[in-house]
Amino acid sequence: MQVGEMIKNLPLPSTLRPTDVVNIVVKNPSKAKVEIASLAAMIQYSCNLVLSQHLHDVHLDFSHIKAPFSWPQGQSVREIITDETRGPLALDLATDGCRVTIFRQNDHIRRDDWYDELKRWRKDIPQRFHLFMNELVENVSAHAKLEEDRFCFTVALLFGPNKKLFYFVADNGVGLRGSLNEAIIPEAKSVAARACALSLTRPQFSSKGIDRGHQGVGLFITSELTQMNRGYLEILSGRQQFEQLPDNTVMRIRGVSSWNGTIVHGALNLDREFNYRAAMKRFDDPDSLTSDRFLICHIHLNVYGQRALRTRELCEEIIRDLEVAVERSTKLILDFNEIEEISQAFRGFLRQFVVKHKAVRIMIMIPTDADEEMREDLEDLIELAAKNNTDD
Repeated sequence: MQVGEMIKNLPLPSTLRPTDVVNIVVKNPSKAKVEIASLAAMIQYSCNLVLSQHLHDVHLDFSHIKAPFSWPQGQSVREIITDETRGPLALDLATDGCRVTIFRQNDHIRRDDWYDELKRWRKDIPQRFHLFMNELVENVSAHAKLEEDRFCFTVALLFGPNKKLFYFVADNGVGLRGSLNEAIIPEAKSVAARACALSLTRPQFSSKGIDRGHQGVGLFITSELTQMNRGYLEILSGRQQFEQLPDNTVMRIRGVSSWNGTIVHGALNLDREFNYRAAMKRFDDPDSLTSDRFLICHIHLNVYGQRALRTRELCEEIIRDLEVAVERSTKLILDFNEIEEISQAFRGFLRQFVVKHKAVRIMIMIPTDADEEMREDLEDLIELAAKNNTDD
């Protein structure tokens, strides 16, 4: 959640000019901790502002916090990412417990070298963790759709307390929906119209086609390994946030402040099994996956970016997402907070959905400020869902 709050407070490009120089001083209240993902997202966002010419330069000051890395004080973001002598890695800050890397060129040879460096970096790094990072990083080069003079993404790793390894990968490309919209296979194009990342964590889903050598394992493996390891996972792209909580009982999808591109960050437990090979086997045999992979799926209807759920296209999109949700969870929470209006057509779609899925326990959260009509509509659906549970 710190990442989402950080995004809200970053400078908006509409308020900036190409000649501006912005100074960002990072401070935090006494005893409060700033997560590595928030710091790395700030770095990536600043790089994008400079490369996209929204402003001339950014100066980052981390001296007022206890940062886990040593940021090169006195050097601006422009100086770092335009220094040709640095090669494909504009910056690679490595300490015993933290690594922050800014990739500036789409150079697969240098990335391969970086994966090898990861294996030698720490003795307690999980076996095959470099393959896990490879999936996330290769997704950036394949799907960010950035022109070469703007190709830039940030990776951060942190060995934290309680035997946890935090990871972060972010770009400022076209985002999940933008990439899928340019996909080759029809299934991916249909998923591009969807609002949440649920479909992207399905086995055997590839935006470019498995027969073309693109297996689509990236987000699926990330999700499965997180669940097997009892870790934490968060994906932000556009206005959408997908979250797996540490105990793996809840999957949550909601709307957040917009991020131009995609962020994947999370945590793995070093004292629990990290079995990349086992996760790959799950990908190869999707029939072995249980349908109730999460206890609860909590969907905030604000993820669709609309306060009024009225158009037929939007209603059908929501129902499609709910169908994907119940493939993974036997309990569903529909959170209508921040929603001001639902159409009668959508109410009808929801009734059909509730009746169809009698085995699914459905909870509906009514906004405290809902008007009388909307409250009555949602209360009727609550009664219907309760009757299904009673009938069972």
